[in-house]
Amino acid sequence: MEKKKEQKSEKILLRLTKEQKEQIFNVVEKSSYTSASELIRAGIEKEINLQMYKDNMEVILQEIDKCINYKLDGFIKSQRKLYANNVRISALNTYVLGEVMKRIIGDDLHKEYREILKSAREKANYFVNRKAEDISKEELMDFYNIGGIYRNE
Repeated sequence: MEKKKEQKSEKILLRLTKEQKEQIFNVVEKSSYTSASELIRAGIEKEINLQMYKDNMEVILQEIDKCINYKLDGFIKSQRKLYANNVRISALNTYVLGEVMKRIIGDDLHKEYREILKSAREKANYFVNRKAEDISKEELMDFYNIGGIYRNE
């Protein structure tokens, strides 16, 4: 096991209250530290490291965010493909239903049905024709949550 390269240390004057000094020596007695100086150096090193992490927190958070977005991108694309397949199936079912209605109940209600269908198609195309990158995570979650009651969640 390699030893750390010893750096030349410098002396610094530290003023403490009597209670703080007593607490330091009490901690040294109960811990693995061999001296008050070692305990104080360890405390200073911990504080410096903590400040370094705080200073770099924004960079750390950005890197974590990149990782999360990278993982979510694949999920979003797969959900879009799944949704497109469901839309195709739904369109086929809608067409079949319209043909059945025309044959059973006649042209008047079938015309009204076609107007409703036209409006629904325009609304659906708004979502379906968008690129996966243009779909916000919130919209995707709203879409995903629609079928929650059917998934026994």
